[in-house]
Amino acid sequence: MTVAVTINGEPTVLPDSTTLAALIAQRGLSPEAVGTAVNGRHVLRAARAERVLLDGDAVTLFQPIVGG
Repeated sequence: MTVAVTINGEPTVLPDSTTLAALIAQRGLSPEAVGTAVNGRHVLRAARAERVLLDGDAVTLFQPIVGG
């Protein structure tokens, strides 16, 4: 089975039960170098392995802004 999600506005089909952490790894991104949100809600790095992506989810991957 698969799920249809959007990633940064691009429609994407993923295997069922894909987690946010798995998506980041599949894309070759460093978990520390990317911020994440699902359906407009920030997902903490520690929660990504538990966040299973569901059909219709809108995922945003972004470079966190740091500084001061």
